[in-house]
Amino acid sequence: MNAIVMIILLAVIVVPAAVLVYRADRQTSHLSRVPFGFGPDSERIHDELVVLNLRRRDCA
Repeated sequence: MNAIVMIILLAVIVVPAAVLVYRADRQTSHLSRVPFGFGPDSERIHDELVVLNLRRRDCA
């Protein structure tokens, strides 16, 4: 009986959390995943991370 209650509680917590994470990812998929930063090298680091991200997508 305790196992059934635990499974139900797990489903009640995990399923909505997974749905929320999926929806948030879909809504922000157009945004750059590269972190924003400030400083003398931030532009260079940003460009390098964008290139690495594009290469990763091409290899997949």
